Amino acid sequence: MRKIILVDDEMFARKGLAGLISWEQYGFEVAGEAEDGEEALALIERIAPDVVVTDIRMPVLDGLELIREAQERGYRSTRFIIISGYGDFKYAQQAVRFGVQDYLLKPIDEHELVDCLVRIGEQLREEQARAEAEDALRRPSLFEALLAGRAEEGALDAVSDTLGWPADLQYRYYAVELNDTPPEEDEAAALRRAGEVERALARAARSAGAVPPPSGEPYVHYRSTYELGLLVPGATDARSAKALGERLARAAGCGEGATPRVYIGEAVHGLRLARQSYLAAQETRKHKYAQDGERVLLSEDVRDAAPGRREVDAALYAALLEGLEEHRLDAMADTVDRLLAAFREERFAPDAVAAAVSRVVYGATGIIRTMQGDERKLQTMNAVAAWQEAPRTLAGLRALLVAFLTECAGYVSSLRDAIGKGDIAKIKTYIDHHYCENISLKSIAQRYYMNPVYLGQLFKKTYQVYFNDYVLQLRIQEAKRQLRQTDKKVYEIAASVGFGNADYFVTQFEKVERKTPTEYKNAMIEKL
Repeated sequence: MRKIILVDDEMFARKGLAGLISWEQYGFEVAGEAEDGEEALALIERIAPDVVVTDIRMPVLDGLELIREAQERGYRSTRFIIISGYGDFKYAQQAVRFGVQDYLLKPIDEHELVDCLVRIGEQLREEQARAEAEDALRRPSLFEALLAGRAEEGALDAVSDTLGWPADLQYRYYAVELNDTPPEEDEAAALRRAGEVERALARAARSAGAVPPPSGEPYVHYRSTYELGLLVPGATDARSAKALGERLARAAGCGEGATPRVYIGEAVHGLRLARQSYLAAQETRKHKYAQDGERVLLSEDVRDAAPGRREVDAALYAALLEGLEEHRLDAMADTVDRLLAAFREERFAPDAVAAAVSRVVYGATGIIRTMQGDERKLQTMNAVAAWQEAPRTLAGLRALLVAFLTECAGYVSSLRDAIGKGDIAKIKTYIDHHYCENISLKSIAQRYYMNPVYLGQLFKKTYQVYFNDYVLQLRIQEAKRQLRQTDKKVYEIAASVGFGNADYFVTQFEKVERKTPTEYKNAMIEKL
């Protein structure tokens, strides 16, 4: 409701004017009355009305002098309606010069007054909407300048005026981070959720009284779809700051599929040091994984606990990728849990966590590429590749990694099956031509992008013989041929069929043929 005051040195004229129309019906309330210009000026300074309806001829300070004095004191946005019993053009000229909204003659016509109020009300609404739009455009840039430390004296005044924040209060910066949002969420949905959280945070700050006077309205700064910030006066002691942080965290959890975390910067005196509190909040964020169970983190509580930046044990990576290749999903999930426990217990900083996750993703996709697959076909690939853009708690990161690695394991199995069905005959042909060389199940598996265990199983299933036994049969057959057809020494034959050790060759030959190579050769000679 707009405020209006009535000024006339005749009491009955004021009362008659007050009861002439239903002011509330047109969006106004009569907030005060004055019998002369001097009294009206004091009233204007006390309640800052939107409109003043004043008689032009009054003792002490007349209507025109009242208008001029009010404007000189800074009340240029206040509308004035002049009422006079004289149709004197010179008063109208002066009134126009002072920006008077209208000039009404006594006796006042009810319809003229209503038309004037409707017109003023519309102008005030348009001006308010325009001012709010301008402020909405200015606030983000002013706030960013404040956090970046670029706000000089003039800019600080602009921040204070636009946001209604006194420059000399105690402030803390609160960074509200939205974790674990749905990976399939589109940009429009993310913006809607951020808008809901923004409004919820404003309500929470307002209800907690965490707004600087005289504005009475908190400002929630939208930094991204996953981070919002508030600069809040008061609550400088740790207990009060944490209590407000908990309230903000509950409010931020209003949207589905988001896990809020609040990082609170140190208390600073004055807007000029707002950046210091903001930077302290960002440093506090580095402890989010070490303090994963905490919904609210205060800068003072983690100030002396430096986050770690160490490497993950290489054995963990190896175990993880081995579980992936062998499609042992339970073992793989257990290894992921051990990895995340290391993040927490060894106080990994977010950048160290990001490096470790990247190494896991690189290793998994490397296996896929080695098997001539395409990681872009993975449905979880985009989410895991861009996970830092949509922040996650350890629980959210676990869900993402397990889903990604499970899909990778399934894809690797399908690639292996496809390779096995098409290439097992090629593999046997390769063995038939290269058995005399230093080949093994592992070397052939690498050549054909297969898991050695799976290749061994597939070979046995297809040819009803184990790989090593098959190779041994080929080598012994060739050795027997050379013993029958050549004069080579035993050690020469051993080397030519792929045995690096002659004694081992003799042992294997005897195991298959029940006699040594020499006995076999002598038996052939005796038959001649």
